[in-house]
Amino acid sequence: MRFEEMMFRRRFAVNLCKNKRLTLSEMRFSRDFPHTDRGDPYPLLFSDGDFTESAGGGLYTVESADGSVGRLLGQLFPYATYEMQVESLAGSAGFAFLLPDERRVSLLLTVCGGMLSAVLEAGERTETHPTDAAFLPGTSLLVTLRPGALDLYLRDRRGIRFVHTFDAPETADTARHEVFAASVAAVEVRGSASLSSVVSYLDSGISQADIRPIRYENGDVMIEGGKIWLTVSVRMQAGCYEGVFSWVPGTEEFELTGALFFDDGDGLWGNDVAASVLYHRGKGRWMLWVCSFCRGHILGHADFPGDPRFGVNAIDIELMDKMTPGAEEGAFLGKAGDEDPDFRYDAARGVWMLAVCRVTASGYAYFFYESASPFDGYRLVGRTTEGNLTGGSFVTLDGETYFVCGTDDKVRRADYRVWKYGDFEKSAALRCDYDDGGWRGWGTVIPVVTGSRRRFFWLTFDRDLGSGYNWSYGNLYGYEADEWERA
Repeated sequence: MRFEEMMFRRRFAVNLCKNKRLTLSEMRFSRDFPHTDRGDPYPLLFSDGDFTESAGGGLYTVESADGSVGRLLGQLFPYATYEMQVESLAGSAGFAFLLPDERRVSLLLTVCGGMLSAVLEAGERTETHPTDAAFLPGTSLLVTLRPGALDLYLRDRRGIRFVHTFDAPETADTARHEVFAASVAAVEVRGSASLSSVVSYLDSGISQADIRPIRYENGDVMIEGGKIWLTVSVRMQAGCYEGVFSWVPGTEEFELTGALFFDDGDGLWGNDVAASVLYHRGKGRWMLWVCSFCRGHILGHADFPGDPRFGVNAIDIELMDKMTPGAEEGAFLGKAGDEDPDFRYDAARGVWMLAVCRVTASGYAYFFYESASPFDGYRLVGRTTEGNLTGGSFVTLDGETYFVCGTDDKVRRADYRVWKYGDFEKSAALRCDYDDGGWRGWGTVIPVVTGSRRRFFWLTFDRDLGSGYNWSYGNLYGYEADEWERA
């Protein structure tokens, strides 16, 4: 059985719009913390005027005519979401972000004529955005940070909806470690309000893309506790970051377990994506290639000790040497526009194989390299010559290596191609029963042994825009081949 002979059938489609989270900090309102003298979990950071506070029974209440109060939630983290559930509001409530150099940015909800309005305050600047939502007890304010912007959402019994993006140039440097490490997020109340929940977390964004399993050095998929781990780009109203999800194969059971950020020595925790991550069992080390979009859209690589599947991880990367004018198109140099790398080790031949998606005069093509080392010394061994390709992955089946990726057929229908490694002149089509799941998506075909059968899954995504941002696409699709072979 070869991949091009399989028929993949749709098993599910799902959009994980901000409904998966990795909690960073949370307030608990079971005890009257404002009146304890044996440790304050949420210290008072600022206050003004007269006010009273109380906590207990799941509520934190501030009562004041014109006073204000701000209490520590936790350290600020770029790309995090800050959520507050409000039970009563006779004033304003929201979040204040306290940055170095005495910078302070506040985003607050208030009620005007029975309707909610959002107010951004940054230094001397104030911006008000009226909403079409009436205040109801239990309404939640969600503020998602991005360097230079704050995205506002509301959650009520109808679910989550996007409201407005506030430009916030005061926060433009918050992805730098020295900045966010010295910054905090606070709960701010002016006047009177009661809160039943306050939490910060990394979430699954408005959509997802660029799915690839974490594997061992030979390309075998890593499975532990019945789960596979996937690197997935989490798409926001604009921008993204690299999330790590666990997945129970064949189901819709996804969980956000980690996040990766990339530092090339400049202190910027870059939100790069499209990583290829391997665990080398012989060396006991993790390895990856990634596209550093924030540093010139060239590839970088890393070799590191810590498990990247869980929690927030900073990965120190080294960028490829940049391509110089006059270099050959297939030279092993970092060309602006390079993306979607994949690599693995072929123990039988003693070589590392690396695939690089590179822009050419006719669109994106894949260039294939081999080396005795995982990160340097590569020589070009071939390239594709058809299609406009993206999201390719090496897949091994019965000792043969294939390369599977998406292309663009100009009519926005799914078109996925399969090459047998070494023969890059001609491809075959990956067959599926519904062709609306992923034009120019990723060819993430995953062989997995479950029970006594070997099954073949395929995870991909489409380009349906989740916002006005061109790369905000990402409904997820799960397919499975008809064949369940005996393992």
